[in-house]
Amino acid sequence: MLQKIIIISLLVLLNWQTSKAQGLSIQKLPFCKKDISEIAPIVQDSIFYYSSDQNVKWAVKATDQDNENFYNLFSVQQNIDSSWTKEQQYLPNYFSKFHTSTISFYLDSNEVYYTEVQYKDKKSLPKTSSQNLHGIFRANLDDNGLTRPVSLPMNSLLSYSTGHPTISNDGRFLFFSSNKDGGYGMADIYVSERINGEWGEATNLGSKINTSGNEIFPFHHISGKLYFASDSLGGAGGYDLFYTMHTPDGWIKPIALEANINTSADEYSCFINDDEQSGYFASNREGDDDLYEFTRLFPIFGPGSKQKENTFRYRFYDRMGGKGDGPLQYVWHFGDGEKAEGDTVIHKYKKPGSYHVQSIIVDTVENVELYVLNDFFQEVQPKIQVYIASPDSVHINELHTLDATKSNLGDFNPNGYYWELPDGSRQKGETIQYLFRTKGKHLIKCGTISQDDPHKKMCTFKEIIVID
Repeated sequence: MLQKIIIISLLVLLNWQTSKAQGLSIQKLPFCKKDISEIAPIVQDSIFYYSSDQNVKWAVKATDQDNENFYNLFSVQQNIDSSWTKEQQYLPNYFSKFHTSTISFYLDSNEVYYTEVQYKDKKSLPKTSSQNLHGIFRANLDDNGLTRPVSLPMNSLLSYSTGHPTISNDGRFLFFSSNKDGGYGMADIYVSERINGEWGEATNLGSKINTSGNEIFPFHHISGKLYFASDSLGGAGGYDLFYTMHTPDGWIKPIALEANINTSADEYSCFINDDEQSGYFASNREGDDDLYEFTRLFPIFGPGSKQKENTFRYRFYDRMGGKGDGPLQYVWHFGDGEKAEGDTVIHKYKKPGSYHVQSIIVDTVENVELYVLNDFFQEVQPKIQVYIASPDSVHINELHTLDATKSNLGDFNPNGYYWELPDGSRQKGETIQYLFRTKGKHLIKCGTISQDDPHKKMCTFKEIIVID
């Protein structure tokens, strides 16, 4: 089964064409060939790299122990008119002849990481491809191409495979997949930290990410998100694409990518562009493994900020250095008909507005106001944020209105409101209606983009509890 972890070629026959649904456009890349597998997309310096079992020698078919074509790396480029150049094998005389499946670049140090079978000749191959042991190798780019490869310390020539390397944006962490003993399932995702130029011991990402099944093909995005594929996290079926992020509290629960990216077929090995509005992934929804491009027609807001409730509570204290000892006391008038005594007080307003606030020294024996210490207007406004007006808890299968009309955006000029909902769907509008179909805690996200600068965004999320 190991070969299926490293190079997946399951067959599920589904009819599929370019689709547009839920603000999403998906199209198969035109250079994908029938009955040929193309997987593991990555874009570097406008060059599109991928792995394929396409035959690389005319009239000569190189096959593995199970009579399946070996995988090799290919490259292709997109022209200005959106057409694609003819694909070609990437450095055909450099990589192994026995499966080279994924590649990753860290150009700050001219480093290249890739996955291939750890055997030098065909005679050394095990009896079946499922017994092949894959490893991660590193080389450096120079004027002559790639330097001699180095096997990384997390590899094993005896008992397990490692593969699918992806490096963090700062070059500090290397994420990969492995079926080594001691994990949670068949293949788990691990991370190694670079310390003093050397890759340290691999650490399992833990049970939030890894399951009793397979977690494979990690991709570290510039945003800090870690995308990966899993067959056991409860997606749409087969392998599905998820992402997680590391926070001070650890890795968050993986979030599935939206419907139509994930289907009942297998989706895995993705590359997401920096703005997260588009990217590429592999799927076998048409029978063989092909590469697809997706474009999100809705803006992407990232994790957003947790909604802060508008308490309208303010702390007032004397700025003028007045005296309030003995019979002399402070009396604060808050401008809304309420007052309180003390040099420091807390007051909660009922609604926004501009309130005339005074603090007065009062002789409590004679009950005489002696003089005004502080005199100003307090502007009471909602917090600057996209504000989601909704119940904190709702009943399952009841239709509810989600409202953003009470948002306070300051001088931010919004260009519509966009909602990301727990089932992966999206809606647009200041107010929408949504039916919560499953119990538990669910996150609702609402964001907006600026009419003046489309790169400026505001986004808030709110947790809603769904009960019977």
